[in-house]
Amino acid sequence: MSLGNHFRVFVCVVFMGVLVGYVFNAKKDITDNVYIDTVKEGYLVDFADVKVRDAFNYAFTEPYWRYYKAKTGQHVVELSGDILFSDEKGHAILQFIVNEEATEFKLFAMKFNDVVLDSKQKGKLVGIVYETWEMKQLAYQ
Repeated sequence: MSLGNHFRVFVCVVFMGVLVGYVFNAKKDITDNVYIDTVKEGYLVDFADVKVRDAFNYAFTEPYWRYYKAKTGQHVVELSGDILFSDEKGHAILQFIVNEEATEFKLFAMKFNDVVLDSKQKGKLVGIVYETWEMKQLAYQ
């Protein structure tokens, strides 16, 4: 084997090693921790009679909960799922900021079909979620 071939084999082995290392060290979504539990078991201010988990699990198709720590140091719980909003079926993403002690949280940001919602639209989407929960409760009675 010539020196050029040795070099190509060396580069190929190094590249494969880096690729394997990346795949095995890729961060996994955190889908079960105290911050997620705080949001799921908590209540939104205007809807103190229904847990967040109950309302959103009824309204969203395949709700997905995950946690991450933002670059700002904030603890973020993200909820995503499909929902009918403004007569359009689409994908919603909500972000809740949870305090360090995991005792309180607030709804921070919201998107629908990759469009950031303003405060009026956020209120409307949350209202739809709780109306959906209420209608499903009435249907089961």
